[in-house]
Amino acid sequence: MNDLDVTVRSDGTQCTVHLEGTCDLASAPQLRGKLLELRPPAVRDLVIDVSGLEFIDSTGLGLLLGAMRRLREAGGTFGLAGATGAVLRVLEITDLDKVFPLFPDIESARS
Repeated sequence: MNDLDVTVRSDGTQCTVHLEGTCDLASAPQLRGKLLELRPPAVRDLVIDVSGLEFIDSTGLGLLLGAMRRLREAGGTFGLAGATGAVLRVLEITDLDKVFPLFPDIESARS
């Protein structure tokens, strides 16, 4: 059973990925596949909208770290938008709130 919905919106080299549901070991392959498609040079600016995400585990966090690393190594930008509740708590507990650029919403991430 897959409880993760991944929606990708592209505008040239700018991309937004909206995550909804639960990102864990069972649903991570779906996210991995999408993120591997969104690589430089086709994508230079990636924002992951986690406002619809209820939970993320270490598998999902690892995928986001990998995507951020790929973009930054190619001179691109990466950000997480809309982290609240349990997702924000996991980021804080793991100190990833200090690693990922966090934005309150997509509009803030784009400005």
